[in-house]
Amino acid sequence: MKRKIDARVERRVGPPLMQPIYDYFKLLHKEIIIPEGAGIFFRLGPILLFLFSVFAVFIAWSKPTWSIVYLLAIFAMMTFVKMLMSSSVKSQFTVFGTGRLASMKLALDPAFPLAFLAPAFVWGFDMVWPIKAGLFLPLAFIAAIAELELPPFDISHAKTEIVAGWKTEFSGGLLALINYAENAKMVAVSLMLAALLGPSVFWLKTLGVFMVMAIFSIALPRMRINKAIRFLSFINILTMLEVIVSLNWAYLLV
Repeated sequence: MKRKIDARVERRVGPPLMQPIYDYFKLLHKEIIIPEGAGIFFRLGPILLFLFSVFAVFIAWSKPTWSIVYLLAIFAMMTFVKMLMSSSVKSQFTVFGTGRLASMKLALDPAFPLAFLAPAFVWGFDMVWPIKAGLFLPLAFIAAIAELELPPFDISHAKTEIVAGWKTEFSGGLLALINYAENAKMVAVSLMLAALLGPSVFWLKTLGVFMVMAIFSIALPRMRINKAIRFLSFINILTMLEVIVSLNWAYLLV
């Protein structure tokens, strides 16, 4: 769906709807090339990312107790695993991409967690929120795009500058697992954003959020890293103010 949306925004036909699935299974069976001196996390990291992403989608859909805490912990672990597995191979592209990834994550935190913790303080941590939680959606949406490394915050893997960034040296089945994890994470984040719009027709709201994110990711130009960090610093301040307001709101409700 994302590839079809990207194509329509760019006024082209795009691939058949099932083509990405065929491409994925083809990539899954390609030869895996292990760079010389690669550490154990080069092989283990993609598997961990795959497992984390599966758990994230399951939790975001089923909404168990404390689901928002579990999801934020899983996303933090996914970022940590990305840094470990990309730094386990000595390549100028992966090293540079990992540095950019770390800079972006340092600039993004605490905006992304706080954007979802703010409504959780008022209505609970299981993500069964009323439709008025949509007041928290704008900042959460911006933070989510940065968390997913989508344009304009895709500087960690800017293909025109550093090939594919932190995942340049990955190939075959390992790259297929990484691609799956990134796509599944986008689905999980779409489910989290849809939870801010209330529980009714949840799947339809999730689809709408996913489509809007896909349109934004192809329509917006990439920011320079210094401008992106300054912008995210401003978003951090706004989310902190949002948390203060939500805590006072929760106190008044009690």
